[in-house]
Amino acid sequence: MSKEERHDDQPSGAEWMADLARLVNTPGYERWRSMVAATGGCAHPVHLAGQSVIVDVGTGEILHAYTTDGEPSGHLLVACGNRRASVCPACSQTYQADTFHLIRAGLSGGKGVPETVSAHPRAFVTLTAPSFGPVHSHRDGRPCRPRNRDRLCEHGRPVGCHLRHESHDERLGQPICPDCYDTQSMIVGMDVVSMV
Repeated sequence: MSKEERHDDQPSGAEWMADLARLVNTPGYERWRSMVAATGGCAHPVHLAGQSVIVDVGTGEILHAYTTDGEPSGHLLVACGNRRASVCPACSQTYQADTFHLIRAGLSGGKGVPETVSAHPRAFVTLTAPSFGPVHSHRDGRPCRPRNRDRLCEHGRPVGCHLRHESHDERLGQPICPDCYDTQSMIVGMDVVSMV
């Protein structure tokens, strides 16, 4: 899509203002706004639907009941909690200091870790899983795995893929050539990880 086409899809200033005025005057706007604020401005909030009831076990009395039927959209918005800034800047900011605190607790104790760990030897190891072979991927409108179109693998299949996969394509993550893909090493690697 060209820059001009993208610009044409955007509403004009007058349309944008009309949409904003309509939204602000919609019944339930204040409740919707308070839910958005409660998520901290989450970019991809989870939309929950259903009900919750708190009952006193001894008496059977209903202490509190809640249903999403009364919400403006029929859903309760909850922050996604994603820690990646590229996915949700607001939620990732909430968790940005976690790594420091987890490492600090592991080195000197705290957060449920005994202080005796400070006397243990330390090593900072970064493990990277090996590649088991090329797989189909989504590359924002670019070809999946552009390779020489005439080159074939030992099984007679193309070594690349020139398709532009959409984000919902079922082939994403699937091997380019199932026979070339080192499935056995992947299974062994997964067993080792699960034993740790």
